[in-house]
Amino acid sequence: MTPPDATLAGRLLVLMHTLRDAERTQLFLRDANVPTTICADMSELCCELRAGAGALLLTEEALAQDTSGQLALVLQAQPAWSALPVLVLAREAGERPSRARTDLLESMVLVERPVRSRTLVSVVLSALRGRRHQYQIRDAILLRERQAAELIAQKERLRFALYAGGLGSWELELESAELSCSDLCKAHFGRTPDDAFSYRDLQESLHPLDRQRVNDAVERSVSTGADYDEEFRVIWPNREERWLMTRGRALFDESGRALRMAGVSLDVTERRRMHEALRESRLELAHHAEELLSANQRKDEFLATLAHELRNPLAPIRTGMDLLAQSPEEPARAQTLGVMRRQISHMVRLIDDLLDVSRITRGKLELKRERVSLASVISSAIEASRPLIERKQHTLQVAVSDSSLVFDADHTRIAQVIGNLLNNASNYTPAGGRIELSAEREGEWAVIQVRDNGIGIPRDRLEDVFEMFSQVNRTLERSQGGLGIGLALVRSLVAMHGGTVRAESAGADLGSTFTVRLPLAASAVQQAPAAESAEPPAERSRRILVVDDNEDAADLLRLVLEQAGYLTQTAYDGPSALTMVESFRPQIVILDIGLPGMSGYEVARALRQDARFAALALIALTGWGTPGDKQKAQEAGFDLHLTKPVDARGLNGALSQLEDKAAAAPFQQTG
Repeated sequence: MTPPDATLAGRLLVLMHTLRDAERTQLFLRDANVPTTICADMSELCCELRAGAGALLLTEEALAQDTSGQLALVLQAQPAWSALPVLVLAREAGERPSRARTDLLESMVLVERPVRSRTLVSVVLSALRGRRHQYQIRDAILLRERQAAELIAQKERLRFALYAGGLGSWELELESAELSCSDLCKAHFGRTPDDAFSYRDLQESLHPLDRQRVNDAVERSVSTGADYDEEFRVIWPNREERWLMTRGRALFDESGRALRMAGVSLDVTERRRMHEALRESRLELAHHAEELLSANQRKDEFLATLAHELRNPLAPIRTGMDLLAQSPEEPARAQTLGVMRRQISHMVRLIDDLLDVSRITRGKLELKRERVSLASVISSAIEASRPLIERKQHTLQVAVSDSSLVFDADHTRIAQVIGNLLNNASNYTPAGGRIELSAEREGEWAVIQVRDNGIGIPRDRLEDVFEMFSQVNRTLERSQGGLGIGLALVRSLVAMHGGTVRAESAGADLGSTFTVRLPLAASAVQQAPAAESAEPPAERSRRILVVDDNEDAADLLRLVLEQAGYLTQTAYDGPSALTMVESFRPQIVILDIGLPGMSGYEVARALRQDARFAALALIALTGWGTPGDKQKAQEAGFDLHLTKPVDARGLNGALSQLEDKAAAAPFQQTG
């Protein structure tokens, strides 16, 4: 049934056995301000009733004519709150509608006839007032239903919001300490929805280091009304540690007594881990920034030191050149040449160390392993370091317990390791000091030690001495400390051979000891190869063409070769070299790579492609000395590769290697 219109709650529907009685009744009710609607029959009455009415007024005769029970059906379809007043005018008190009819009309009121107008008006007004109360009840019920529906919707929205945000909800009765939690809140404490979880269980779940802080926060919220907001650790039943964030507020009654607390929980373990990872990343970045700053400072200091180190040997070389020009006497000439050779050797060592650092950094340094003896590498190292040791008047004591020890190693690199340690000891030991070099066997290892009685190393800086460009003791002059790469090379080269190096010192002015441990070869001693002869070959009639765009370098090399007995010519670029080969008919060509226009590689390929020059011996002489550069030279057709600057021994050794080829295959002329 459609709900009745509340605006018609004051309308009275009238149905009487005669129209005259109905109109007369309507007339005196109008004077009482009661709106009435006269209905012609029961069907019209029921139709009007469905639209809405405050009460019905009908005679017993009209009711008796409702043989089909239309009115009863309409009244039965009323909402639960509705009980429409039905006023029935009966002739005498003893005459009543049939019981079957009245059972269906629970709200029927019998009014005996004849009835005075005033009485009827009073009865009608009372019925209409009751009807208006019913509508008020209806409105209250509808309001409560709407509020209940909105509350349900709000709870559903809250439940979805909590779920979407990963929030669990909880409520704590303060007096009874009874705790109620949502399933997600229980999960935050490592419990399932079916697990019992009391406030005591919650307390026991708190990390011991956080428990007091959490309890203090709860008491503060209860006593002051402040919001409760804490992050803490909990320990799950499986001993897993998690981080939770809980927020809540105490609820008070009208007297200000705290009744309960309610709030939410959130698992923030991943957030804490991310924050910790971010903090560690920031610390790491700060550390890297500090390292970069330190590296930049070391780089600046290194460049300043490098400039100083390179200027130092250049000064005596320039002075020596002036002396040679002014003093042709043999004693002065020999002394000057000795100084210049030593300074050039020093510069070459600096450049070689720098190149080695670059190769190691890029992983390009290759070891040429062979069976070498401990005695041979120590001899080579001492020979290389002796000029520095003698110049500073140091006493060198050598003690090798077993000279038959052998390694599978790169002879040059192991000698370089020991030589760098000796140079380092000499640099940091005052003039007249003592240096000790010892070597002995410990099981499958050779232990090599270099001791000095020099300035020592602070104990907290023992590892720093192996860092690139590191000079731990800044009290020394820069030139005395060197570039700061020698010990870094030692550590890298020793590690490449599977060994270790360690620095020890008792402190300032108490000297230093460097210990190198290298794995020994399993087999017996192999004699070290004899050193190459520094003497030039016996045959001096060979023709040599020197090609270099540095005219001074080419001319000086030509003079050196001529003094050694060779027939020599020079060319300063690629095309000139090709022309000179045809006219001069050399048997050996010493060829620079970085020529203008036409590179040394291109010149070599052009010569190899000409059948007339197939037997020509080609030597590459260049400042590029990496294994890759040597490979490119070989692919271009060179027989040998020499790296600038080359000394007399190296040059004579190269010429000796090519002597057989030059003798067996003289210049061929075809056509």
